[in-house]
Amino acid sequence: MANEAILRDKMSAPVNFNCGETAMEKGTIVILSGPRDVGPSASDGDVPIGVLAREKIAGDGRLTVPVLLDGIFDCTVQAGGGAIPKGTQVGISGPNILKTFTAGDSEDGTVFGRLLEAASAGDEVLQVLVGRGP
Repeated sequence: MANEAILRDKMSAPVNFNCGETAMEKGTIVILSGPRDVGPSASDGDVPIGVLAREKIAGDGRLTVPVLLDGIFDCTVQAGGGAIPKGTQVGISGPNILKTFTAGDSEDGTVFGRLLEAASAGDEVLQVLVGRGP
C-alpha cells in the first residue's frame, strides 16, 4: 500500500486491536471492521479508528496489532480544485487518502482529524491532528 501516515508527535501509547491475518504496512490508516477489529482504510465513508503503529505481516501468527488513536501525522490529503484552510476536518477518501469533511458527509464517526496546515490544490502531504476533539 502507499501513502502511509508518518507519525510526527505521539500523544499516547498505542492500543491493541484484533486484526486477523491481513497484511498491513506501518502507518496504515485503519478502520473499525468489527468489535475491536481493525482493517485497512478502503473507501469514502469508512469509520477510522487510528494509525497502525507497526507492520502486520500476513501469516506471522500475530492476531493483534498496536494502533495509535491520537497524534500528529503527515497524511496524504486530496485538496481537489481549491484551497483548504487549516483547521478543516478530514475523513477517509480511499486507501490511506483523506478528503475534506463536508456538510453532506455522515456525522457517524467518519471524521479522522483536523488539518494543521492549509492545502493549496491537488493531493498534498499535510500534518493532521488525529483523535483530539471534534
